[in-house]
Amino acid sequence: MRAPNAKSIMRRMTLAATFAAFASLGMPSDAQAASITGKWKGSGTVSLKSGGKETVRCSVTYGRAGGKTFSVNARCASGAGRVDQTGVLKRVTNTKYVGTVKNMQYSVVAKVTVNVNGTKQNVKISSSKGTARLQLARR
Repeated sequence: MRAPNAKSIMRRMTLAATFAAFASLGMPSDAQAASITGKWKGSGTVSLKSGGKETVRCSVTYGRAGGKTFSVNARCASGAGRVDQTGVLKRVTNTKYVGTVKNMQYSVVAKVTVNVNGTKQNVKISSSKGTARLQLARR
């Protein structure tokens, strides 16, 4: 078996570097991803399936659970009272997180989508009882 020449080694290195560059394009790194960890606060509207609408104020805390998974604890209040939710979100793109939260007071599980844009985020929540849209800002 003969040793590879310098031209052959250079070609292999170029191919390896090109492959590595293309392989990394679709994978968001932690440095590129919008940070969700921390405390956020804001307000929005809850639309109930029964037809009612309410304005709510919310305080939300996200913690890193591991990898691309984050815990969420939220407390929201309106004129009708206060509710607490807990759940888990997964980062699916650099700026988008999806998951579920559960409200123990009303035994409701809801789907959550969070889109982060710098220090602001838009949150959509939907369950069998209704939907909510929130705008939150980092505290």
